Formats: sequence, structure tokens, C-alpha cells
Amino acid sequence: MAAKAQKIRVGLFVAVTLTLLAMVLIVFGGMRFWERSDVYRVVFDSSVMGLENGAEVYMNGIKVGSVQSIKVAPDDIRKVAVAVKLKAGTPVRADTHAFLQYAGITGLKVIDLRDGTSASPVLPPGSQIAAGTGLLDKLESQAQAIIDQTSQLMTVAGIVMQRASVLTDSLIAITEPAKAAATNLAATSSSLHAMVDENRLALRQSLLAIRQTATGASELLDGQLAPLFVNAGDIVSELKKLIVTNEGPLRAAVFDFRQASRNLKDLVRDVRQKPSRLLFSSNPGERKLP
Repeated sequence: MAAKAQKIRVGLFVAVTLTLLAMVLIVFGGMRFWERSDVYRVVFDSSVMGLENGAEVYMNGIKVGSVQSIKVAPDDIRKVAVAVKLKAGTPVRADTHAFLQYAGITGLKVIDLRDGTSASPVLPPGSQIAAGTGLLDKLESQAQAIIDQTSQLMTVAGIVMQRASVLTDSLIAITEPAKAAATNLAATSSSLHAMVDENRLALRQSLLAIRQTATGASELLDGQLAPLFVNAGDIVSELKKLIVTNEGPLRAAVFDFRQASRNLKDLVRDVRQKPSRLLFSSNPGERKLP
């Protein structure tokens, strides 16, 4: 009898426990089970790394649902299709955008619905919510642009370094002859200094002799040539006076000289044409044959 009573008590305890567990499941789980929800679709153009199934979905920072599924978009494998389950009656508008946000410092991501306005029509369940460009996307695009620019700068820097190397080689090639020319010039200058030092006395004597010769020539010009110039001026003055005094006879003599020159030219012309005039005063007569 004692064993049977103990089995009955254990059976009652198990029955009560199962009844309480069923009630808890019905009360707490049934609420979610019977809770209505709306499903929407969001297509992201880039990676959604950090976003997982069950991740929370917010609207302007208020929790309104969770991520139901994540998969590659069937029409474009570069995109990601995310299904979100929202509470029924969530005010999703046609101009609402879905943004990816970090959930704290864990690296996990959540979805935040923003930018919807009351003036825009309601977006029916099953529709696609447009993906927005959030801060993460902007930072990622800027980081990619910085990486691209850095790569271009590195390429340009490499080209500049190559050209600088070529320019340096050219400068070295130019500098070496310049150094050699400078060395030769220094050697030549030293030789000239040595030559000047050795012939300093001779140069001084030569300069002194040249100076003395110049002084003598100056004295000669001042002492002898100056009177000659004065006498030449006097002679020119006398000639002018003589020409002025005898201007008439000189003109007559010049006229006679010109007339004689014309007569002489006529005579020479006649002699060239008739040389017999040198022997006969007139033309000889014609001779008759016997």
C-alpha cells in the first residue's frame, strides 16, 4: 500500500508540473504565436557582414521586429536579400529606407527604418523597402575612395621616383665633366699664377717701357707735329689767296686746256680714220693704169 501511495504522489507531482509548464508555454509563447506580423523585403547592394538571423529591426530607434532570413538575391548575386518580420501595423511608408547600423561595439549589425513621412502612402506587407545609404556605407565608400587614391598616389610616387632616379643619373653625368672642368680650370689658374709670379719683374719692366714709349710719342706729337699742322694750315691759306687772286687767268687757262684737249681728240679721231693725212696734207688722187 505504501509503494502504491508513493507512486500516486509522484504521478500527481509530474502531472501538476506538466500542467504548469503547459500553462507557461501557452501564456508566454502563445502570445508570440498568435501575434500578427508583417513581412517585408530589403535588398542591399553591398555586403551585410555582421547581420544575422534574428537581428533586431528598429524604426527611428524603436524596436519593431527582427530579421527573418538572409540570402543572396536570386536576380543579382552581388546583392543580398533580407526578409524582415515587423509587428502588424508598423507604419512603413513608400519613402521609408532601411539602414544598416552597428549594435554597440560587438560588430553585430541591426536594421533601422527611417525617413518615412506621413504624407507618403503606406507600403503594403510583402513589398520591398528601399535600402538607404547610411553612415556605414558612406564611410565604406570613402574608405574605398581613399584606398583607390592612395593606390594612385603610390603609382604616381613610383613614377616620380623613377624620373627622379633618371634625373639624378643625368645630373651625375653632367656634374662629373663639370668637376673635371673645374679641376682643369683650377690647375690652369695655378699655372697662370705661377707664371705671373715668375715673370712679374719682366712684366713690370715691359709696362714701364711701354709707358715711356707712349710718353715719348706724346712729346713728339706735341713738340714736332703740332708746328707741322700749323704750317700746313698757313700753306692752305696762302693757296686759297693765290687761287682767289688769279681766278680769271686760271679759268682762261682751264678753258684753253679744254679747247686744246678737244682739238687733240679730233686729230686723233681723224688719224685713226685716215692715216694718210700724216704724210699728205690732202687725199691723194686716183692713179691711172697705163
